[in-house]
Amino acid sequence: MFYKFLKAVIIIAVFLLFTLFYYLGIIKIRVRNKGAKILGDIQPFLNYLEIGELYQKVGDFERAKEAYEKVIECPELASFAWVNIAKIEAARNHLKTAKEYYLRAVETDSESYEILYNYANFLLDIQDYEEAIESYDKALEKEPSLALANYNKGVAYSRMEKFEQAIESYNKSLKMNPDDYFCLFDLGILYYEIGNIKEAVKHFQKAIELNPKEGKAYEYMAECFKKTSQFDIALTLYKRAFDLNSDDIILQYKMGDLYLILGQAEEAMKYFNNALESNSVDVLLIYKRACTYADMGDKNKSLKELSIAIQFNPIIKDMALIDKCFTPYHEDEEFQQVINSRRRPL
Repeated sequence: MFYKFLKAVIIIAVFLLFTLFYYLGIIKIRVRNKGAKILGDIQPFLNYLEIGELYQKVGDFERAKEAYEKVIECPELASFAWVNIAKIEAARNHLKTAKEYYLRAVETDSESYEILYNYANFLLDIQDYEEAIESYDKALEKEPSLALANYNKGVAYSRMEKFEQAIESYNKSLKMNPDDYFCLFDLGILYYEIGNIKEAVKHFQKAIELNPKEGKAYEYMAECFKKTSQFDIALTLYKRAFDLNSDDIILQYKMGDLYLILGQAEEAMKYFNNALESNSVDVLLIYKRACTYADMGDKNKSLKELSIAIQFNPIIKDMALIDKCFTPYHEDEEFQQVINSRRRPL
């Protein structure tokens, strides 16, 4: 009797399991079919989105915009279309219109951290820093691990000269992404600007460890050592930066200026001359060449270069009167003639 009862229970259980699997299979098929239907519904709009992106890349903004306007008809993709249209308007410098389109994107999909982040980036570009920070915060509420939002908040705070908040935001970004070269570099720049040389050097060193072939970190670490009068270390770092970026005119100027400080006028002249080959009318380079000739004891060439620099910009007169290299010339009649000369048309 017991075995008959057990057999009946097993048969019922098998039947119930079969029924369950049957209906689960139907549900899966329905879900799969529904998903395929949704994908089929949006596929033409995905094609338009891709077409728009292709036109946008080559600068054919009108055709790109036409494609995106078709995508707007699809609720699932409309927010992406509005963002891309906004980017087109921003590229055309139609900033007011671009902002309107970004706001439409946010209204269309207020839960998307990507939309909020893109809008915040636009606000950062147009220097609306406070509103940009608000949008980054909203994006971070949706996606707390978005390191770039914290990094860009640091950029915004830095430009607003709210340095404590900038440092806090940069550090939050580094906590999420400790290998972010640009964040380390920018934090180094910020520490340098507020006079915290020790922290600046530390962050430049970390940046160099991550990317030893990027010259800017060497250049600005050299600035730190120059500021603390450790000129030999600064020169070594400048040379490393120069090896990586020998065409940088500003770097050539900085190296020439440091050689002047070190009393190596001939070396300084090489860098000033190289820089002037690329930019022959740079008034500061011309003035520095005048200073170099003065240090070399060549008064005639020095005054000739000084006269040219003054013709470009009369403010050079004031610089020459306080620069030590021209101190021996203060009582010199020819020097006074150059200083007191009127600007002539070039």
